[in-house]
Amino acid sequence: MLEPTVLQGWGTFGQVIQGQCRSTGEMVAIKILKNCDHDGQIVKNELKLLQALREGDTKDSHISHFLESFSDTVWTYLVFELLQKNLFDFQKQNNFSPLPVRHTRTITAQVLVALVKLKELSIIHADLKPENIMLVDHARYPFHIKLVDFGSAILLPEVCHVQEPYIQTRFYRAPEILLGLPFCEKVDIWSLGCVMAELHLGWPLYPGNDEYDQVCYISSTLGLPQGELLCAAQKTQSFFQREELAKMLTWDSHERITPSAALNHLFIPMQEMKASFEATQYYQLILQGFGEWAPEAGLGCPCSTQHAPPTTETVAVLPPLRPHSNPCIHSSSPKPARDLLLPHPQAPQPPKPRALLVETTVRAATEHTVPDATDYVSQIDPSINSFAKN
Repeated sequence: MLEPTVLQGWGTFGQVIQGQCRSTGEMVAIKILKNCDHDGQIVKNELKLLQALREGDTKDSHISHFLESFSDTVWTYLVFELLQKNLFDFQKQNNFSPLPVRHTRTITAQVLVALVKLKELSIIHADLKPENIMLVDHARYPFHIKLVDFGSAILLPEVCHVQEPYIQTRFYRAPEILLGLPFCEKVDIWSLGCVMAELHLGWPLYPGNDEYDQVCYISSTLGLPQGELLCAAQKTQSFFQREELAKMLTWDSHERITPSAALNHLFIPMQEMKASFEATQYYQLILQGFGEWAPEAGLGCPCSTQHAPPTTETVAVLPPLRPHSNPCIHSSSPKPARDLLLPHPQAPQPPKPRALLVETTVRAATEHTVPDATDYVSQIDPSINSFAKN
């Protein structure tokens, strides 16, 4: 018989409390899951995975020990060995100070042992993050860890049946999940790399506010994905667009973009700019340059003939500036204000040779592009790029 004592925390899909076995006095962790509808399927999935782990003899594999389960009409209770604290709480307790490399190496080696065992059992954890890496007893066994929470885990043979998977916490989500590519157990390796960087830096490596933001962060350190990946990915159009110029300059006129399609291209209407900067002077200046030709996009604005014509200088829209990374970014902190610099006159530059200009423009236009985040990330968090390169 178990007796609950104190709230321990929250797992992916359930509450975790600390309890005590009345017969033995042993302290345990009890994960409580709801049985109804969608949650009921989650319970069945986790029980199936935990049973596979139990049969796979994971005693020395740095995976939390599952003891038993029981249920009533509303709840299912999963009983595990009691562990001390997770790595995120440990970081928080230490003011998110960077962890010495020797300790990061120790933790990484143990997680890799766990991942080797999971691969043997054809299991993908699919939610590897500091909150799911537990210190066993830091006072007696410093940096001895175990992997917990298999609420999002997937059996490898069942991966092909997963439709549009929404797995992995965003900061640790692998590119193949973001882009909609086939995936395997290596999504856990990506997550572990992000955890290693976070322990080394003291803050998340890729703290995106959404999936688009996440792709921008990753592209800023790793560069753009290879063309074959973008062609194979299901969600490429959510993050990457070919320049409009490439659609205008085609050998075959039948493949060339039409005027109406060109007007609806994101390069022209700039819906995202409208959503974020509609009240700014910068946005109003852009509208004055465009005039009334795009009312269907909600961008129409009377353009007075008294205004000077727009300059021929290209206007570049930068992604939102990131705040200096801080440990509290794990929580739901308010988003930073998004600022843009107003265009200003510059000294005229000598024109480039015409042939070189055309060649450079056409080559650039035929590549996939994403807003360049390299400069501002390296300026604000220079250690991110240096860590990735090393």
